[in-house]
Amino acid sequence: MLASSRRRVAVLTVAALSTGFLAACSDSNAQETNEPAPAPASSAELGGTLTIATSSDIGPKLFIDDFTAETGVDVKGTYAEAGALGEQIRIQVTSGTAPDLFRSAPGYAAPSSVLNLAEEGALMDLSDQPWAEFVPESFAPLQQLDDKTYAFPTYGQAMLAFYNKAVFEEVGVEPPTTWPEFIEVMDQLKAAGKTPIALGLADAYIMQFLPFALSSTLVNGQTPDFYDRLNAGETSFVESEGWRKTLELFLGLIEDGYTTPNPLGMPGDPAMQSVGSGEAAIVVMPSAASPVLAGFMEGGADQMGSFAIPATDDASETFVAFTPDYLVVNADAENADAALAFLDYISAPERTAEWAAEMGAIPALTNAEPIDNPLNQTVQPFLDEGRTAPFANHAWPGGQVAAALMEVGQQAVEGSKTIDDVLAAMDAAYQEAMK
Repeated sequence: MLASSRRRVAVLTVAALSTGFLAACSDSNAQETNEPAPAPASSAELGGTLTIATSSDIGPKLFIDDFTAETGVDVKGTYAEAGALGEQIRIQVTSGTAPDLFRSAPGYAAPSSVLNLAEEGALMDLSDQPWAEFVPESFAPLQQLDDKTYAFPTYGQAMLAFYNKAVFEEVGVEPPTTWPEFIEVMDQLKAAGKTPIALGLADAYIMQFLPFALSSTLVNGQTPDFYDRLNAGETSFVESEGWRKTLELFLGLIEDGYTTPNPLGMPGDPAMQSVGSGEAAIVVMPSAASPVLAGFMEGGADQMGSFAIPATDDASETFVAFTPDYLVVNADAENADAALAFLDYISAPERTAEWAAEMGAIPALTNAEPIDNPLNQTVQPFLDEGRTAPFANHAWPGGQVAAALMEVGQQAVEGSKTIDDVLAAMDAAYQEAMK
């Protein structure tokens, strides 16, 4: 079943697979939130119909039949692409017709995202649920409001460097763990006639990938209170040494010839294809897109490796950008007991691991059974040590900041704007989003 599910994913483009994790939009007006949800009801107390809406049936279908057999609850599922589902949920929440349990994007990433809906009082407070203690602390900015938890993380995706193992073996290099090692690998790949990093900036959203990976270490890792201080008006992107260093390293890779020549003329999918063919060695992207890259490689997934991008000369300082996908409970759910019971059911360590494996993803809860595959072997040590940070745009109050990074960032790559211009544009966009 896992193999067939991955084949279904592999026909999608990197753009489609990244949408659910990178989409950003404006904030909503705050309203009063609800009281904590009760503990899950026992099977004997359950019944009726549970309505669920998610972006894929791949995860839920693993457990629906058994959950129904155990509880007597009839589960009625609706499944749609993440963007379309989000628009549908937004309309349903407003009209009072939203399902009991539904998929929601992290933070303020979309109008139907967790914190937007929580501010409206549209979601049930899940703080007292038994699985809540296993939610990683790094997820708090994406699912907590006033120290209350409003979402269940089903699985996670990481921003990583994916590489062609055959190219690395041919050139004789190993995955680096520090920035000096990374540059040494770049030099060796370049000297061997390979494009070290495939970079398809003709698709503006890819402008975010390397900065998100680098900033997880240089911003979140080095100054973990930066976004709290930014929100309080005590600092800015222009004043952030971490964000400045992030853009310096990113633009330096381009200027030093370590990326696709003229990356603004290269779309994302052809960039991935160049790694698959061996013309290029590395592509940086969310792990959701890794099945697509594997499909471009002659040896499939066995030919694909991954590593966390370092940003300093100390390997212990490296953080991984890691963000979850969520299920939330409608504050006005018609069958709230069944919704809570379903979350409790899928939170079992073996089930949350099975859901992630079926999605080709990474378990999000800290008590999940480890999945023995190369992707999880790359990410698990960072999860175990608490060295992860959300994708940067999920901590921002709206889509304006990401848009500024993409637009002015492309101009900086072109040479018509400076790093100061990019940071100033991000500050202006942040202030606009906060109004």
